[in-house]
Order: sequence, then structure tokens, then C-alpha cells
Amino acid sequence: MFKKGELTTQQIVIIIILIASFVVILFFILKLNLGGETAQDVCHNSVVARGTAIVPSGAFPLKCQRQYVCLSADGNCAPMTKPTIIKVQNKTQVYQALADQLANCWWMFGEGKIDYSPSTTFPENYCSLCSQIAFDPSVYSLFGGSKNFSMKDFYQYLSMTKMSGGQTYEEYFLLNGILSYQGNFGSVDMTKEYYALMGITSKMSKVGWIIGGAVALGAIASIPLTGGLSLIAIGTAAGGAVIGGAAGYVASTYLLAPSVKGPSGNYYIPPSLIQVNSAQFRALNCSDITTSS
Repeated sequence: MFKKGELTTQQIVIIIILIASFVVILFFILKLNLGGETAQDVCHNSVVARGTAIVPSGAFPLKCQRQYVCLSADGNCAPMTKPTIIKVQNKTQVYQALADQLANCWWMFGEGKIDYSPSTTFPENYCSLCSQIAFDPSVYSLFGGSKNFSMKDFYQYLSMTKMSGGQTYEEYFLLNGILSYQGNFGSVDMTKEYYALMGITSKMSKVGWIIGGAVALGAIASIPLTGGLSLIAIGTAAGGAVIGGAAGYVASTYLLAPSVKGPSGNYYIPPSLIQVNSAQFRALNCSDITTSS
């Protein structure tokens, strides 16, 4: 006879099976990192660790990886092998997908509030390639068959569209007033791939983003707008002479990227779309790339 309160053999076997099942499930949860840090979290946390460290920043390497993304209307992606595919059904969804890529990039690298640049003797630029974005040919139909769309239209989307917190993308990226620029905003060629890129200068820089000089498209200049926003632009005035800031020069410039002074005191390129390995990318004069491919 079993005494009251004693476990039967059957009950013991059931308990053992439940414990073993729990151990197996726990193993797979840990193995798959379900509910754990995403690649974006890992990157963001490494940026925060470097920015708040009291020891040399080199002791805290950034753990940031470039993501590969393809926008597609039909679920296919001819330009890339095994990317993350984002399905889009109209051009507004294209702009939304691109804005979200830029917002993720801005968040990962501290929203202009963190100085994660290495300690250097001379001012330098540090670029971060958060994602590399391709457009499947199926997306062309969303723009009436065109393979291009206006960058100004995209900035207008950023200025009008609110994020979940109530800010517009333009406000979040510190780009207030960018639409007052009178030059050429350029366009996105969807047959090419683009970086979702941002950058930071070391605090040694007192002149904003350190521009890279002459490139194939002309000469580089920094054009100030209101609210601390500047634009890095490419262009030449009549006769090929560079007249930085003059009205005639501004009208003939091509916007490369914005530049802002963040709350950290550093100058930043807020997240921007820059064509992969282009003359424009080289003109940014990035002495270091802080993401791995």
C-alpha cells in the first residue's frame, strides 16, 4: 500500500518527462536566440557602450553588420542573392520601406546623441553602412514604368509622414528645413543599389562634415540652411568656377547629403541614400567604415 502523499512510479515518470521536455525546449530557445537580441540591438548596444566608456573607445569595438535588403512588388529579387525581401505595392510603400531603413540606421547609431567616434589626433569621418538596398525590376511598374524617382519627392514624404512617436521622419533625422534647398535634389536610379548610410566626424572637427574635395561631378561645398542644418552639395557655377554659397552656385548644385550638429556635439550625416561605390560615396571622404559586410 502507498502512503498518502507518496509519488507513484507513474507520477515520477511523468515529472521526469516534463523536466526533460523543458530542458529540450530551453536548449532550442537559447540556441535560436528567440526573443533575444537582434542584429540591430547588438549594434546599438555596442555604440552605447563605446559612447559611454571612460576608457579609450578602441576597447569597445562596434559590432555592427550591414544588412542586405531588396524591395520587390512580386516577391522576387533579381539583383541580390538571399536578401531580406520587403514587398511593396505602391510608391508610398517604397518610400515607407526606405524611410524605415534610414530610421533603423539612425537609431542603431545613437540618433546624433552619442559620440562613438574613435579618439584621433586629427579630424576624420566615420561612415556606417547600415544596409545595402536593391530594387527588383517589378518595382518599376509602381512608378509608371520609370526606373527613377525624385529624391525631393522622398524628402517630401519624410517631411509629411509621422512615425509612431508623433515626430515626422524629417524631425527625427534633424532635417528641418531641408526642402528650402533651391538646388537639385537628384534622383534614385532603381537599376543601382544604394547604401542606407550615416556618418560622424570626430570632435576634432570644428567645420562640420569634412568634405572630400573635387569629384567627377564638380566641386564640393557646404551650404548652410536654417536650424543648424547644412547640405553637402556638388556643383560648379558658370565657367567652372566654384562660388560656395552664392545664389548662382546654389541653383546649380546637386545635393549629396545633409549635415547636422547633433546633441553630442559631433557633426553627422543623418541617414541618407547614397549609391553604392559611386563618385558621390567617395566624395564623402570616409576614412573608416564602422560596419562589416
